[in-house]
Amino acid sequence: MERAALSPLILLAVACVTAFLFAPVRHEGRRLLRRTRWLLAVLLLTYAYALPGSALWPMLGWASPGVEGLQQGALRAGRLVLMLGGLAVLLATTSRPRLIYGLYVLARPLAWLGLDRRAFAVRLGLTLDYVEHAPRPARWLDALRVPVSDEATPATYTLETERWQTRDSAVILAGLLVVWVVLA
Repeated sequence: MERAALSPLILLAVACVTAFLFAPVRHEGRRLLRRTRWLLAVLLLTYAYALPGSALWPMLGWASPGVEGLQQGALRAGRLVLMLGGLAVLLATTSRPRLIYGLYVLARPLAWLGLDRRAFAVRLGLTLDYVEHAPRPARWLDALRVPVSDEATPATYTLETERWQTRDSAVILAGLLVVWVVLA
């Protein structure tokens, strides 16, 4: 997504908007965008004021954002929004245990570097369970003061294994083909 030219980005944006026609994807997308709105704003403002270029409003002098910076910031923010759209599709169409198991399988090559995949999967699953079941206080500062109860965490965590299917290979090959076409 980061290295894609503008024309593939437009095609990806059309696909993302099409996916947002479905209610579960739209719900996840709104949730992700709401959670990252400050990151997007800071990204846009950082590019607008940090990159050199002609001033958007010359009468403001040094306080004016640059036109080129705004363009580059909007492009970076748009790329991030497209990535969030893809994540929204993934989260809306994949159950949490299948998502964790998929990350567990994909982390297999990292075992050569010393990553314990089982510990990673268990920690991720427990963290996501805790976040989902955590009480929501009225103020964020109250959430930091509330001690964590032992009943909130399960004693065991299990994942159902899935068999490798032909369509799994087809999807991976199609994804690699899309990446190759986008980068070429």
